[in-house]
Amino acid sequence: MNKIKKITVMAAIAVCMATFAAPLFAQDAVEEGAAVEAPPSKTTFMDILKQGGMLMYPLGICFIATLGLGAYGFIVARDNKMLTPELIPTLDDSLRSLNIEQAKTTCASNPGLVTNILGAGLQRLDEESIAVDDIPNMEKAMEEASVEETASGLKTISYLSIIAQVSPMLGLLGTVSGMIKAFQKIGEGGMGKPEVLAGNIGEAMVTTATGLIIGIPAMVLYFYLKGKYNTNITRLGRVLGNLLHTLTVAIKK
Repeated sequence: MNKIKKITVMAAIAVCMATFAAPLFAQDAVEEGAAVEAPPSKTTFMDILKQGGMLMYPLGICFIATLGLGAYGFIVARDNKMLTPELIPTLDDSLRSLNIEQAKTTCASNPGLVTNILGAGLQRLDEESIAVDDIPNMEKAMEEASVEETASGLKTISYLSIIAQVSPMLGLLGTVSGMIKAFQKIGEGGMGKPEVLAGNIGEAMVTTATGLIIGIPAMVLYFYLKGKYNTNITRLGRVLGNLLHTLTVAIKK
């Protein structure tokens, strides 16, 4: 009976050892296999960009330009930047008291849309003999200055529209270039070798995707900033109209 127990215990120990040892032997086999055949390396983001070829350089310039112009557009189209509400009470008081010299000084020391346009109109006034007949000349000067001032600010934002159109076209050029190279490889006998065609097809796809990734945000930024800029231009006309009305009333008194 004791022999049977000993045999049973030894058999149980052998089974346990075999159970725990099997994964270890299997792991050793996997490690040996791994040493023979290394796993494929992962494709990094830089590797994807390199597949795009030389056209990725102008696309990179478009990307950087989009970031710069977008940041500049948000600065230019700000309400405080365009309308300078903190200067309106000072200008209103100067015009109400017919202190043209002080109004000119305020405009010259605080360049901006409101001050530049109003300052151009004030230059047409004769400080010694201000009359209501001078108002049309002032309005004409302000209209001329407003066209110049507003166009210069919107011109920079308009570059985003150019990038939005050029970037997808550069991507399309990369697509055509990659497909031409792929067809050349097929003509050289690479039809049954996908690894030979992978680079050229990758160039076509990467440049197309990059062009769209740059062009779509650039177009969205352009329309948003343009709408915000034009809204502030409308408000600018009202602000200047109120200042001109203040001056007209002060002259008539």
